[in-house]
Amino acid sequence: MAEFAAVLKEAAPAYLKGRADNTIRNRLLLTLLAKNGRIKYNASSHKLYWDVKAGQRVIEAYGDDGVINFQRSDLHEQLNIDWRGYKMSDRMTEKQRLMLGDLTSIIDRYSGVAEDMMDDLQDGFCGELFIDGYDASNTNRLHGLESFFGFDAAKSDALDRVAFPTDSYGGHNTNLGTRGGTWSSNLSTSPNGDVATDWPDGNGTADYDWNTPKLINYASSNWGTGSTTWADNCERVLGQTTIWTTLTGGKKGRPTIYLLAGDLFYDYQNKMRAKYRISVPHSEANDLGFTDTLNQDGVMIQADFDVPAGTGYGLNINQMCLESLDNVLFSSRGPEYDINTDGYLWLIGFFGNARYNVKHFSKLANFV
Repeated sequence: MAEFAAVLKEAAPAYLKGRADNTIRNRLLLTLLAKNGRIKYNASSHKLYWDVKAGQRVIEAYGDDGVINFQRSDLHEQLNIDWRGYKMSDRMTEKQRLMLGDLTSIIDRYSGVAEDMMDDLQDGFCGELFIDGYDASNTNRLHGLESFFGFDAAKSDALDRVAFPTDSYGGHNTNLGTRGGTWSSNLSTSPNGDVATDWPDGNGTADYDWNTPKLINYASSNWGTGSTTWADNCERVLGQTTIWTTLTGGKKGRPTIYLLAGDLFYDYQNKMRAKYRISVPHSEANDLGFTDTLNQDGVMIQADFDVPAGTGYGLNINQMCLESLDNVLFSSRGPEYDINTDGYLWLIGFFGNARYNVKHFSKLANFV
């Protein structure tokens, strides 16, 4: 009994790390995070804290021998969220151990169970990156993308290409102008009539939308196609979202990937094939082994099983981070003998969270 537990305790961490690496390589979002150094380990603090640049220094005209007014610049805001955790467990009874017989058979059995657990963890964990961590039913779950995409339905209608953002994330409001700032108001038809500025078209100061994501209403009647369906509007929606996100986000603002629900990806792929006779793959994703990823304006477009139907997300990989409190993404415990159940217990788990600079992210949906 002692030999069995000792051997598995020694072998489990290396084995599960290999399986965790496979988990990362099997999902494009996790692969891109790892490739860009956006999975971080050994975090240590009471909460997850990070700073976001919320303003810019002002350039001033200057003549020779003028008096320079030096002022301290307060350009950053600190955000914070709680750490969250996940566990997955299994058990082998003493009777099962005895029936397996020799140590090799026991280790083979454990390896098979551990592999199944990692597969299940992969499927479950990736879906957590899309949930609302502030929802009352998600107290211990990740702060996924839906944690900051709240909107005011009364200020979002069929004419608006952008829904009216209103939410709270990291201890700060996502509404426009909460830190001050200004934005142009020159367009005859604003992307959202209640915003009362040209945003996210036009131009303005960085503090105006420092913590505001883009809520793209693909069902608007103002996409210029004469239609309110995703199938007809998708190419324009993605192109415009890329422009808006890039221009408002500066040199670091260009989206990396659009993750679409299966139904939206199907319509987009069909539209591209009908219009261009081909679907254009994305070379970087193809090199990473994801050959079903498409390309528009240099941005990856992929279907993701965990994205809710009728929904898509625009992500900037370098503006998000998955942080772990441990020195690995998924840690292992056990096996430990439990005399109360006369069995061997083991589990794998994660303690950490995901964080975002939300102005670089977008949600594509029917916001009418």
